[in-house]
This record gives sequence, C-alpha cells and structure tokens, in this order.
Amino acid sequence: MKKKLISVLLSGAMAMGLLAGCGSSTEGTTGTNSTATVTETKTSDKADSQEVEKIKVYLPTSGKFDDLDNVMAAVNEITTKEIGVEVEFHPYEFGQWFQQYSLFLSGTEDVDILANYGGYLNAVSQGAAYDLTDLIQQYGQDIIAMEGDFLKSGEVNGTQYAIPIYASYAWTMGILYRQDVVDELGIQDLVDNVKTLEDWGEVLAVVKEKKPEMTPYVRNNGSTATNFQYGTWDDLGNNYGVLMDGGKTSDVVNLFETDEYAKLCSVMHDWYLAGYTSKDIQTQTDGFPTLTRNDAAFSTLGQADFNTSFYQSTTCGKDIGTVMISTPAARTYNNVTYTIMSNSKHAEAAMKFLNFWFSNEEVGTLIAYGIEGTHYKLDANGMGDYVDGQDSASCTYHLGSGISNTNRIRWNTEDPDYSKLLIDSNNSAQKSAALGFAFDTSSVENEITQLDNVCSKYQIGLECGALDPETALAEFNEELKSAGIETVIAEKQRQLNEFLGK
Repeated sequence: MKKKLISVLLSGAMAMGLLAGCGSSTEGTTGTNSTATVTETKTSDKADSQEVEKIKVYLPTSGKFDDLDNVMAAVNEITTKEIGVEVEFHPYEFGQWFQQYSLFLSGTEDVDILANYGGYLNAVSQGAAYDLTDLIQQYGQDIIAMEGDFLKSGEVNGTQYAIPIYASYAWTMGILYRQDVVDELGIQDLVDNVKTLEDWGEVLAVVKEKKPEMTPYVRNNGSTATNFQYGTWDDLGNNYGVLMDGGKTSDVVNLFETDEYAKLCSVMHDWYLAGYTSKDIQTQTDGFPTLTRNDAAFSTLGQADFNTSFYQSTTCGKDIGTVMISTPAARTYNNVTYTIMSNSKHAEAAMKFLNFWFSNEEVGTLIAYGIEGTHYKLDANGMGDYVDGQDSASCTYHLGSGISNTNRIRWNTEDPDYSKLLIDSNNSAQKSAALGFAFDTSSVENEITQLDNVCSKYQIGLECGALDPETALAEFNEELKSAGIETVIAEKQRQLNEFLGK
C-alpha cells in the first residue's frame, strides 16, 4: 500500500465520551515492572492448562491511574481464566500522548494494541496496523454483533484494520438552550414550534427583551472552532467537499456554495444586526458551558443527539434543552479506534482481549473506574460515585477509558438509561452513504493548506454573523476556488466512488 500522510487530530465530541477522567494525570507509566512480552503456563477454569499470553495496550487518558497496578491485577485475575490473556496498560496524559504517537507507530516500542485518536489511517499508511479481517471473524464475534455496519469505520478498501469504539454515531446540528429560562419566561410553546434555525429568532427576541443581562446567542466553543462545526451534512473528514442531508446521496458538493449554508449565514447575520449576539462574537473566548454557568448566555449551536440535554445539563450546571435542526445521521467514520500493531507477536491474544473488553461489563468497569469499594462505590441507585472522602482530584484511579460505552456501570452524572438509548439511537439512525469512508488527503495537502488560510479569513465571521453574506460569501467562494477547493472535491469524489465500488 502506498504510504499516506494523514493528520492526526483530536476530536473532542467523539473522544470525550470515553474519557470521563477526574483531573490531570501524571506522566505515562508502564503499569507493571515487566519490560518484555513473555508467555507462561497457568491453570485455568476454562481448561486444565492453557498458555497465558501477555499483551500491552497503549492509550491516552485525561483520568487518574496512580493505582493502575492493583487494578490490572484484578483485571488479569479475570482475563487469564476466561481467555488466557494477561494485559498490561500503558496510559499517557494527552499532551504527552500526541508527542509520542509517532514513536508508537514506528514499531520501536513493544506495543500490541494502540488507541488512535483522530483516526487510524496513519497506522495503516505506515504499515503499522495488523490486518484484522480474519481475526475478528474468529475472535471478535461480540464486537461484530454490536457494531454491525459501524465496523466499516475501521476498514480501508474492505480490509479491517481497526476496531471503532462503540459510542454515539448518530447526531446532527442542534440548538442548545437554557430550559430554566424558557420555563421562567413561559415560552415553551414558542420553543416547541421551532423547526429551523430561522425560527429560533423569535425565541431570542423574547430573551433579549426579558433578560437584558444575558446574551441570547453565543458560540459553542469560543474561538476554538467554527460556528457550524456540527452541521446537518457529512463533512467527509473536512468541509472541503461534503454530502448534504446527512449523506443521503453520494454526491460530493461544495458546502460553501449550497443554499443551506447561505441561509445559515444569513440567519446569523440577521441575529447579529438584531443584537441577539454580542458585537465581539468573533473573538469570544469562553465557550457556552462557561458562559452558562455564569448566567451570561442563553443558547448556542452544537452537536445534538439523544443524550445532549442530559450531558450538557451536567456540564453546564443548568437545565439544558435541545432542538434538533434535522434528523440525526451516522457519519463517515469514528475518530477513536483501537488497532493491533502489525509487529505484534500476540495478535490473536490481542483480538481476544479487545472482544472481551468490548463485551464484559466487569472488566469494562474495572478498567474505567477501578475496584469497587477502593476507587468507587455504588450509590443507592446503583450508579458509580467516588468513595467517601475522595473526589475527582483525590481519587487514585479513574481512567475513564473504554472500547464501548455500554460495557460498564453508569456514573452518577450520566443518564441511567444511557446504554439502551445509545443502542436504540445507533440502530435506528439514518446512515450516511459514506459510512466508513476516510479521506486520504496526501495528494491534496497543498490545496488544503491554502483552503485553511482562506477559511481563517472568512469562515468564523460568516458563521457568527459579523460578515454580511450578501457580499462576503461570494468573495469567500472565489478565494476558495483560487485555493483549489474544486481539486479537493474531485479527489474526494473519486475516492468515495472507489470506496463505494462505483
């Protein structure tokens, strides 16, 4: 396979679903004193005698893992008996992880399983990812049964190279708003009638009049992302060529020339002129959660799915409601995957462990939260909580990492029905025509760099309403064409057609 260079980017929305950490962690650690991968023979409940293989898992976390050795001992007491595998975790704090990721891919480190945040194509392009096509059929039946079509999110040209985490695949653009303010002002009927972004202007007008101390609309992520970061389209890895309507068709088009994009920009400009946003919205630094906690913001745009209201209410410390602008759709591919390294001497054992971790709630809970009574307790409702006298800062273990969002207990900040709702949402979702497609940008890197420069000039201003789309949008598109957007779109369409077998 030709080598391809794909940028590894952290996708917070999909990554953080499996990173419920509790404060900054320390430097990466091996977790045990072992420095080499070895095998040994032990007695098992599954057989009179079986070979126990040791594997190593490398992954990033925002959680705590001071007591990793004791947790791994508890995990291995189960896995050695059940599948004949002993596992050794190597967690790293995110900053350090991205500094080391290239080294992990190089094959110089003793790695069996590697987490990939931002996509797995670097591992594939460097020949570092094991071909799992046969292994998953033999040892990954639990993964296959749960993932179904979403396994395509770990394929390249029909070859399985990665296991995508099982998280929320289906989402759309949504309006997030202060439900308590809606209740206070008695405007729930007005909110219930909102079907489009334009409709939301009537709600903002009431809030502006009745709550002058509160900005009716703010950007979700401050200055760190564009306003339409989560759109109703499938962005196919970037916005330079998209599938509209959540990927109902496979026609790659220029988003910035579509009527939908023009309408969104027009609505935002109207809000800007009406004073529903602040005049310095282009340079807004704080995100919606911070502004909401300070009673400074009423609503924003963001990623919306079945769990958004519950999650945002917990994050913001306020009761948050959600209006979905369109039907949630499952998009191209999952930014968080696990690969088995091509030079692993224990690929079968690694696949057995991934499948067991994916499906076994006891092991999933141990890895995520540690040992019950030591690192967490169950509250009266059977939900996880910190043990008495500890919190997110003082706990000694709360890794938060997982391979599935359904194979562990629920923490007390989560919806107790999350697992069922997640499965129902994924199973019933409209699937993009490009589900599983990953865009190889290696042949258009120069064009993408130029397009990024153009977008930095226009996109935020247009999407937050500060620029008038009647003039700026046409200028934006002219400069995008000069920068090569049509070349990128053509290449993306070619690759997608090939992916779809056209």
